[in-house]
Amino acid sequence: MIFITGGAFQGKCEYAEKNYGNCNIVRNYHLIVKEQLKAGKDPIKEAEKFINENEDCVVTSDEMGCGIVPIDKFEREYREVNGRVNCLLAKKAQNVVRVVCGIGSIIK
Repeated sequence: MIFITGGAFQGKCEYAEKNYGNCNIVRNYHLIVKEQLKAGKDPIKEAEKFINENEDCVVTSDEMGCGIVPIDKFEREYREVNGRVNCLLAKKAQNVVRVVCGIGSIIK
């Protein structure tokens, strides 16, 4: 698996398509995490299953840890869990790319 992360609207999906267009690309995994939380699922366990079933894919997910802390309890929980899921995806990935302004930097 290749994990691509970075801030919102930094060109992660475009980077994935340009560099890994022949692979299965799972875009915006952070939105999957949000839906799992809303459905009462454990996103960490779901991510572990996802990783085991999708070893040959490219995953993009927003990094959310650098913004303003939301007042809404759900939004705080979502950001916390998404950060933990991103850490898990990065740990298990063969390569990790951080995209800023459309430019990818390989960090693993």
